Amino acid sequence: MAAALAAGTGLGGAVRRAALLLAAVLAPLARASAPEDALLLDAFIQTSPSTGAPPTRRTELRLWQDARTLHVQIRAHDPEPGAIVARQMRRDVEGMLAEDQVTLVLDAEGAGRHGYLFAVNPHGAQFDALIYDGGQMRFDWDARWESEARIEPYGWSARLAIPLSVFGHGESTTWRLNAERWMPRGSERVRLAGARPDRPVHALGEGVPIPAPRPEHQGWGLRIKPSLRLTHESPAASGTGRARQRLEPGLELFHESEAGLRTTAALNIDFGEAEADERSVNLTRFELFRPEKREFFLRDAGRFSFGGLADAAVTPYYSRRIGLDAGGRARGLDAGIKLTGRLAGTDFGAFAARVAGGPTEPGEPEQKPTDVAVIRLARPLDSRQRLGLIATRGNPQGTAGSHLWGVDYQFRDTAWAGGKTLEGHAWAMHSSNAGVNGQAWGGSLSHLNIGPVAEVQVQRIGQGFEPALGYLAEANVIRGEGTLGWWHRTEGGADVTPGLDWNYRRTLDGGERTLVLNPELGYTSAAGDFFIAEAFFEQDKLAQGYAPVPGTWVAPGSYRWHYLFGLLETSHARPLWVSGELRAGGFYDGRRNDQSATVGFKPSARWEARVGLGRHAIHLPTGRFTVKLATLRLDHTPSTRLAGSLLLQWDNVSRALGVSARLRWQWARGREAVFSLDRLGYTGAQRRLEPQQTRAMLKLVWNLER
Repeated sequence: MAAALAAGTGLGGAVRRAALLLAAVLAPLARASAPEDALLLDAFIQTSPSTGAPPTRRTELRLWQDARTLHVQIRAHDPEPGAIVARQMRRDVEGMLAEDQVTLVLDAEGAGRHGYLFAVNPHGAQFDALIYDGGQMRFDWDARWESEARIEPYGWSARLAIPLSVFGHGESTTWRLNAERWMPRGSERVRLAGARPDRPVHALGEGVPIPAPRPEHQGWGLRIKPSLRLTHESPAASGTGRARQRLEPGLELFHESEAGLRTTAALNIDFGEAEADERSVNLTRFELFRPEKREFFLRDAGRFSFGGLADAAVTPYYSRRIGLDAGGRARGLDAGIKLTGRLAGTDFGAFAARVAGGPTEPGEPEQKPTDVAVIRLARPLDSRQRLGLIATRGNPQGTAGSHLWGVDYQFRDTAWAGGKTLEGHAWAMHSSNAGVNGQAWGGSLSHLNIGPVAEVQVQRIGQGFEPALGYLAEANVIRGEGTLGWWHRTEGGADVTPGLDWNYRRTLDGGERTLVLNPELGYTSAAGDFFIAEAFFEQDKLAQGYAPVPGTWVAPGSYRWHYLFGLLETSHARPLWVSGELRAGGFYDGRRNDQSATVGFKPSARWEARVGLGRHAIHLPTGRFTVKLATLRLDHTPSTRLAGSLLLQWDNVSRALGVSARLRWQWARGREAVFSLDRLGYTGAQRRLEPQQTRAMLKLVWNLER
């Protein structure tokens, strides 16, 4: 890279670095100009609609560094700046990716395994994600970085300032960088490298090689995050039978060593600022899988991935088990420490915590503090293969004698059969809980490219298998699922995807058996509008009955039914967008008809409103019941440093109005205030209604770096 990305020497280099640092402090990001020796990247080519063609609008990136920061300047030329689509200012809204925006992908190890994604739109709104296993993403990961942008006479410009501590200080002397610009007007997508339309920009292995930026002054590599929180809990929320107020300090430490070892430590932290889960209708017999939303667990979360089992029916480590009770309420951590990094070519992650005590349910005896731990190792065998190990210890519910170990293998070839991607996983696990042992194994293979599409996954979960720190839908079962289809890309950039999905489940004793076949046809326009139509044909043999909703009962026996399903969603780049689902047809020995609709409206970049209605009507010989849900969400984002949201939800099962409000204000660099209010009536795993619970928190946070 240019001299600006190398460690300068001499008086001239010191003066330049001091000037850059002073400019970053005294001047807005968008007004500072790149130094003359900044690295220029502008050789973009079209990914769609005309793959390989020159762009119709020029895009320029300039990169340089100062003592601790990687700076990126973006110039996105557009002959009609008044027609630029930019309606988001709130952070991490996926709808921003449908607007005019530029995305950067950085592989700081250069190995095609782990990376980071940063996106910015013409208002400076941020979107970031963690990339792991070569191309999987965690959108819930957040980094601390700064951005500013504005619309110019020639188009729009943006400046990004990303602390080098985000990337770590690894051994690699070469990074890989890829960038993509999306222009909804004309449905044009351009990219620096890897212009295949069936390979997303976050698929690592592509990218332009650049010399690895290095911090010029290491310092301590330490970020200290003290906090002070004031919490109020209603009698039902506190679990003690009386209201409770608390004023408590908290502390988080983030350290980055010169060798690339990252340490995250926490003392007495609470997770009340994380967004509450939206209510969902669960008409199955199995627990819902919900995403992680807490910063402490999201940092370097990709280091703990195992067997390609993200969002699967089984996974050995599910961080929501830690610090949350069965109702989803935050219990917090008395103490926790996490170490991640790469040593001698081996990726590793280690985590240990003491979970705070307290009642698991209102009125139940208080649970003692619990110690839990997990360790993950993964080593590449070559550029396409990786072998890994995982082990966990402890049970968040407080029972003793729980541990698990597992081994996994990944194969990922991005140059298979002329540049297509072929990926496979295989894994095996053993668990022990209070002397009860169990085993599980499985594997998957996927070929998701333009042309023939195929994917298959098989799992065998033995009786007695229970990942105490993980997620498991059910044990004592053989399960398989897959798809076979075709991916057609039109000349205009639209995708047409006919296919056949299948799902098979059988208990090991043969007492239960499920088979689902569903042919489908999907269509995605170049502008991002989506439609899918499916027909489902199901068979289910039940050994035990269950109640999908109150007042109904599905008796044991064998059943066959079929139904139709449709989903339509317009692009979120529009000021008014809609989404609707329709299901109609059989359900065991009765019928089930579902309808839901959501309307989103953005009158400006600062305001957004969403209204959602859902109806699930079940008619069975034993009874009938209609589940109704209503949702209203308001978001106000006066600036990229101040954002508030209000979520109201009502359902006729709990017959309670749920309220969840969040306000986050960064009043100065490294300092922020967070207010949260939740008033929720939870519906338990057995659909037992619990009392309305109110929890309010005001939290002040400081970020200090040395």
